[in-house]
Amino acid sequence: MKRNLCHSLMALALMAAPAMGQSLHPQHDLQITPVTDGFLVENDGENGARGMWCAAGVHAKASGAGAPQQRIYVAEARTPGLGQRDPVKFTLDPSGLTPQSVLLIGASFRQAGTSMSVQHALSLCHALRGNGR
Repeated sequence: MKRNLCHSLMALALMAAPAMGQSLHPQHDLQITPVTDGFLVENDGENGARGMWCAAGVHAKASGAGAPQQRIYVAEARTPGLGQRDPVKFTLDPSGLTPQSVLLIGASFRQAGTSMSVQHALSLCHALRGNGR
């Protein structure tokens, strides 16, 4: 009886492990590099801008500076163009920027100062998970 219970608990733990491992991260982890006055998030070819904002939100939360209403800002604009592969520099400090809320996520990296809350960025992670990405 004890042995069966032990096997049942192990099987249950193995089945639950993938669900517990489904964090806020996109399906693959993006490279995040700390830099002066912020951090770089590598390009996410699979999930695009939503995946990059998601990664920025996860990083802000993990760094301890990401209260839900804290805003994440694009620190340096990225040149518009198809096939952009450059990382995006984000910051939690709006000094020297003209803050504005994201209107179109896909175009959000074109202007420094574009921002969204950590909570909004994390909601994009959940949306990506919901789409099976």
